[in-house]
Amino acid sequence: MMRLSNVIRSGALAASLLAAAGAPAAPLRVGGFVVAPLIMGTPDAPLHGALRDFMDRTVAPRGVPLQWMPPTSLRRATESLRNGTLDVLLLTSGATDRGPGIGTFKWTYLRTRPQLALRHDAPLREVPDVARLAGLRIGWVDGSPLPPGLEGVDIDWQLLAVTDWQAANLRKLQARRVDAVFFENEYSPRYYARTTGVAIRLVRLPVAAGSFFMAYSLRSDPDDIARFDRIAGAAFAGKNFSTFLDRYVERAPRIRSSR
Repeated sequence: MMRLSNVIRSGALAASLLAAAGAPAAPLRVGGFVVAPLIMGTPDAPLHGALRDFMDRTVAPRGVPLQWMPPTSLRRATESLRNGTLDVLLLTSGATDRGPGIGTFKWTYLRTRPQLALRHDAPLREVPDVARLAGLRIGWVDGSPLPPGLEGVDIDWQLLAVTDWQAANLRKLQARRVDAVFFENEYSPRYYARTTGVAIRLVRLPVAAGSFFMAYSLRSDPDDIARFDRIAGAAFAGKNFSTFLDRYVERAPRIRSSR
């Protein structure tokens, strides 16, 4: 009887191991803060936007289940990575060292060219040197390091911590509560101008171009992160996403601007 019970227990153990091996991976909790049109939404619903549309087509069907989290602030998203309640942060930039508990993927998915959004009647027409920005009230996001190349300029930074900080900054621009709004990329202001009718003029800044990349929690399952790294890295290779993003912006509904 002892041998029979051992056989039964061994068989049950083997069956459970086989079931575990064949079980699908748990969804990775994926999120971030609003950077339209890449990441959009409100805190009460899963995020949407160009990144989700692209990844639902190119990453999730290849064996990487994703759970789309509501957008949040940059500070909260970073803290969620550290405490393990978020697995992948969809968008970050600048230094790859994000501090304790956070890793970054080596691939990037979008080359960025920093811009200023101004009202059409703004006297500033071009920025040959960043020193020209001294004294201006410029909107930006709270919780992020100052943009590279602008750290030593005496800018009156107006920082916002709300979820949809980009739209809020543009409303402040319209209300003349700021002189300009800083954008790391040209897609965001183009999208807002097209879909909201906000009349803005973009001025390219004489600072180095940057890149958007993703980060992950060191508390997440290493095998799940490695699978995401391999499949997402291949999906975002080259200009795959920038080509998709150009089409995404051009297909957005246009609202006639009023100055």
